[in-house]
Amino acid sequence: MIQVNAMGDACPVPVVKTLQALKELHGAGTVQTLVDNKVAVENLTRLAESKGCTIETEQLAENRFRVTITAQAGAQ
Repeated sequence: MIQVNAMGDACPVPVVKTLQALKELHGAGTVQTLVDNKVAVENLTRLAESKGCTIETEQLAENRFRVTITAQAGAQ
């Protein structure tokens, strides 16, 4: 699992960081990204869906979210 801290980053930075982490998986695996706004959560959801990945979102605090994206083998 790769963890990405995108707290305080404005879009599209969380998406760019998460996409890079997904590429580092070289196939199946999980990336957890911490973000501080719902727009980033929505953008990460779109990213996961476009890549055929599963996504789980958890609100940890008022402005703190953990987005977990799981890629299957062969995911782009």
